Amino acid sequence: MTRCYSLLIPLFACFYSASALADSKAYQQPFPNLSATDKQAFYLGQSMFERLWVPAPSSTTASDGLGPLFNARSCHSCHVNSGRGHAPTTDQLGSDVPSFFIRLGKSDQAATDRVIGDYMYGRQFHPLSATNVKTEGDYRIHWQESIETFDDGYQVTLRKPSLEWLSLNYGDFQESTGFSMRVSPPLVGMGLLNLVPDSLILEHADPDDHDQNGISGKPNWIERNGEKLLGRFGHKASVPSLKEQNQSAFNGDLGLSTELFPFPSGDCTVAQTDCMQAPNGNSQHLDDLEVSKEQMAVLDTYVALSMPPAMRNLDQAWFKDAKQLFDRLECGSCHTPKLTTGSSEFTALSHRDFYPFTDMLLHDLGPELANGFPVLNASTQEWRTAPLWGIGLSESVSGRNGFLHDGRARTIEEAILWHGGEAEASKNAYKSLNTKQRALFVRFLESL
Repeated sequence: MTRCYSLLIPLFACFYSASALADSKAYQQPFPNLSATDKQAFYLGQSMFERLWVPAPSSTTASDGLGPLFNARSCHSCHVNSGRGHAPTTDQLGSDVPSFFIRLGKSDQAATDRVIGDYMYGRQFHPLSATNVKTEGDYRIHWQESIETFDDGYQVTLRKPSLEWLSLNYGDFQESTGFSMRVSPPLVGMGLLNLVPDSLILEHADPDDHDQNGISGKPNWIERNGEKLLGRFGHKASVPSLKEQNQSAFNGDLGLSTELFPFPSGDCTVAQTDCMQAPNGNSQHLDDLEVSKEQMAVLDTYVALSMPPAMRNLDQAWFKDAKQLFDRLECGSCHTPKLTTGSSEFTALSHRDFYPFTDMLLHDLGPELANGFPVLNASTQEWRTAPLWGIGLSESVSGRNGFLHDGRARTIEEAILWHGGEAEASKNAYKSLNTKQRALFVRFLESL
């Protein structure tokens, strides 16, 4: 059992340490003391998460309906062991790396309740397809390297991705279409993040920087049937709930119809006639969903009840000094350590303090991290603060590292050095640390 310290929330250390793992299954452990019903739903949901779907028609009607256009065949393909994705190497085709994908949107789009995609290719590029439907094409990523030099002469090689389109099977993109390269985010503690009250998130918001500290956290508001919802998931905080996040992935990435997205053609556009007319799973009737409400319910339970890994090294003498560096660099201005849930049907999630190190708000990270189009109220340079918990276990979980929205950062240090905009001062403060302090700071982040 991990010893508990008043330094950084004793309840966190005690609550999570009993079943802490630091291996490939670290993101896939259920909360302790679940009811028999919830535990059964958790493991049923895990099997749904790992299920390989096949195109229709098929003899396996419980698993058919994949596509007609898709990026992956299962949730696990993008989120290996519920972990983060990675970017392709120069030698890999985009179609070979399901955890990396290209989002499409209008570069000149005004703030609205939805992203307007390309007329022909929709809102996501799909390099895979079912039989008798053309894929949308393929691409390659090239890496442009640069050197970041610190005052003490220490150097770090950074890399930035650029797209080369190898084939476009439905013609050219619209002139106004912008591109955003993305890696699949880790599914750590999403059940807890889903339950943070809007009011608590908005306490940290300061879109006009009234306190003049250079940090202006901004909510991404979403309109749904006349209701204003707070975005909390996705790289751009463009999805308001865990339920919608899971279903949008089924529909957009796998081309499967769900309750919220009941279109069996997925992201096919009206201009892609073969795609629109392709067979769908189980039935030709729209009411027969390819992913049933019951299947989605257990998948949601699995994601919600997957326990975040325990904070590590709390009992080490250096931990307090490292936490002081985190405070000195003012990283907590965006990466807020502590949040609290509201009520939940699951006792394990209800009214819990937890420590994800995110404020769940949008922040301007500067032009070097800008993508090609705005997303709802998020500008091209604004991104949701990525939670830091479990970040040191990324390679243990999925066998690779790939930080930031497009996986360009191969190390935590590289990710820090890409921060600009509101985080420019913190980045420069990190660069001013000596070698020992930098190593201590990164070790702290790896322990969260």
